[in-house]
Amino acid sequence: MNFKFEEFVNTSFDCFCLREGPMDFGGGTIKVSNIDSLQFYPDPDTVQVSGLNQASFEYFIKRYGSQLKAIRFFKNKFVEDWSLLGSLPQLEYVYFYYNQRITSLWDMSGNTSLTGLCIQDLSRLSTIEGIAKAPALETFIVGNAIDDKLVLDSLLPLAGSSVKRFSFEGKDIRDKDLSFLTKMNNIERFDFRSNLYTTEQVAWIAANYPGLSGRSIKPFVETECMDFKTGKKIASVWIVGKRKPLLAVEGNEEKINRYAARFEALKQEYVGKEYREAFAKE
Repeated sequence: MNFKFEEFVNTSFDCFCLREGPMDFGGGTIKVSNIDSLQFYPDPDTVQVSGLNQASFEYFIKRYGSQLKAIRFFKNKFVEDWSLLGSLPQLEYVYFYYNQRITSLWDMSGNTSLTGLCIQDLSRLSTIEGIAKAPALETFIVGNAIDDKLVLDSLLPLAGSSVKRFSFEGKDIRDKDLSFLTKMNNIERFDFRSNLYTTEQVAWIAANYPGLSGRSIKPFVETECMDFKTGKKIASVWIVGKRKPLLAVEGNEEKINRYAARFEALKQEYVGKEYREAFAKE
């Protein structure tokens, strides 16, 4: 492989594609004969595959999995059990998009080369329990690309994991306890929507993990929005925190500065406090 994980997720590279032709919107239903086209191309170590059901998924992994270092599972909505992925120690990248049956992760303890995992639009996935078993995982992305349905129970399973970069792009997290960060020794970046956590929670992160980067670990996130009077985009900011507003910059400078000052005051309040000390009432 000669591409980075970010390029793998965004498909800004060429790879061998396995699919039913022509493929319908839901991914189609791939045949064994389509999968077996790989036997004529023994060199590819990166594949995108669509239309697998449980039986064809198992055939694909057992027959060709050992030659692959990166797999993009694109619209394989009938796969229920992906545990066979745990039998591939050479696997480095996995992208799994669009599935309506998978409810939990597979055992990753055998995936000793897996450094990048992206899971999007798995509408029934509710837990990331077991993620800490992945011995080499560095980048983990979980959330929604199209359907705003994925809701996780908690991020607490991240405690003790090897993850360096984590991004949550889902609809919500039921238990928003952030104490897992104290047991993530390798964490370098944590991305989430600007309105996922309260302003107080984000300020706690900023105060106690000053080296941790993330697009929402700050008082506000710069963006652009449409001015419907002029039809032009204007400079705007999302104030970070649950139920906080989107503001046009022009005309709201003082209000934005007050939000920023409040954020800095909260940081000073939370410096050195354990999460459950700072948020004992939650």
